[in-house]
Amino acid sequence: MSKTVAELKEEFDPLAKSAQTLAFAPRGSELQKEMCQRIDAFLTDLSVAKAHAVGRCDEDGANTALAMELSLKVVQYELRMWIDLKSDAGESAWDNLIEAQYHCIRAIDVREQLEGSGAAARLENLLSKLLVLEKVVFPPQTFNSVGGRVIRRKCSICHRPYDECEHIKGHAYMGEMCATHIEEMELEEISIVTEPANKHCRITHFSDAPGKRNTMTWRTQAE
Repeated sequence: MSKTVAELKEEFDPLAKSAQTLAFAPRGSELQKEMCQRIDAFLTDLSVAKAHAVGRCDEDGANTALAMELSLKVVQYELRMWIDLKSDAGESAWDNLIEAQYHCIRAIDVREQLEGSGAAARLENLLSKLLVLEKVVFPPQTFNSVGGRVIRRKCSICHRPYDECEHIKGHAYMGEMCATHIEEMELEEISIVTEPANKHCRITHFSDAPGKRNTMTWRTQAE
């Protein structure tokens, strides 16, 4: 028998605390991998519970499930970052850190939407930690940013033109975050920036005879 959102909420805090206990570089990689598997199992149960909440039109329940999902993924991505770093997989480690940051921002938004300002203090502290890790663990990165005029964008909730619908980007609706999907854009520029909207968009290599150098690992490879 599947569990309800309320039942899973009782299991959430102990699991999240156990996961955060392992979110440090010296922790055993095998323990971190095992925790990632435990989180995956919990998220599977949570997905079923959220679907049942949506079926009952229980928006608070669905959004509570979303908040738990996002929060656990934050720690899971951080664990994967440490696993990757200890496996000499710096590129993947960076991507996992950035996903942890982005999921944390979304989790904060949902928690505050559900419970009001100040409800996400622990998540805000976690976000601060993740931002520090970006600066002290990884080498400085150079980012790209695309500039242009958006001609047509669609709402991820109702699939109508975003400017014509009632949904708000970054808000949760029945267990889903509202986002805008750009369908048509007039490109104006591609810039090099220090504070990008998307930290996945970065310069990964530069020419360095006799080949190219990786900006993360500093290794060179042939062109």
